[in-house]
Amino acid sequence: MINDLKAMAVFAEVVKQGSFKQAAKTLGLSPSVVSYHISQLEEKTGCALLYRSTRKLTLSSQGEAFYQQVLRMLDAANEGISLLSLHQQVPEGQIKISLPTSLSRSELTHKLAEFSLANPRINLDIEYSDSRRDIIDDRLDLAVRVGELADSDFMSTKLGMLERVLVCTPSFYKNNATPKQPSDLSSWQWLKLAQLTNKRKFLSNGQSSVVEFNHQVSVNSVEAIYQFCIANTGLAVLEKSQVAGDLASGRLIRVLPDWDVESLSLYAIWHKNTGSSSLTKLLLRYLKKH
Repeated sequence: MINDLKAMAVFAEVVKQGSFKQAAKTLGLSPSVVSYHISQLEEKTGCALLYRSTRKLTLSSQGEAFYQQVLRMLDAANEGISLLSLHQQVPEGQIKISLPTSLSRSELTHKLAEFSLANPRINLDIEYSDSRRDIIDDRLDLAVRVGELADSDFMSTKLGMLERVLVCTPSFYKNNATPKQPSDLSSWQWLKLAQLTNKRKFLSNGQSSVVEFNHQVSVNSVEAIYQFCIANTGLAVLEKSQVAGDLASGRLIRVLPDWDVESLSLYAIWHKNTGSSSLTKLLLRYLKKH
């Protein structure tokens, strides 16, 4: 079938050019190869498609009818190629992504929203979760990880840093002795994220301090940590953009603002066999560029 289709394309070019020699030149083939394809078609159809002499080339009646069919076939093929090209110009499809819940109010989420607006034919299936989703079992195209990577079987790129702040409500702050340095906070009640240890590292002007803290409440949800925090139950380390509005309104305050909670690296991981022209790579290029 493939050879037949090729021969039909050669036949159409011979008719268009009016000679075997010119068709061969246009197609980048030798005249003998062109002649072979025409002979094979005539043998398969059982009729002469072309009448040729040393000076002239004309279609037989059967050749004329066949030529019209071939033109329709070539038009359909070209239309299919054009349609595929259009899809490449206007990306279309779905990307399945997993992100930590703490990034739901982050700049990364804003970038995903901007990408969605710029690509209306791409559907983003995004899952925010406090548990680390399995990129294979959950059939993810892309996953965002916070902290050091353990997914060595996948490709990865660093997206940036996750800035965190230590916060509490004003009333909770007043009920404790005013801290001067991170170690003063070791006796305060903290809110612990179950997936992490009860140690936090602080940095200030080249100095560092690690605090091992007490906690009454431990939960597996960053959003729950936030809710417990605004309910006056303890200190919380939260993503900066998550509490930006609360800090601006005074609902929450930063504790020891001269000391920064150690930032965490933010990575994207994806499958090694992801194609360079895939929607996943398109999204990655957008995130890196913006």
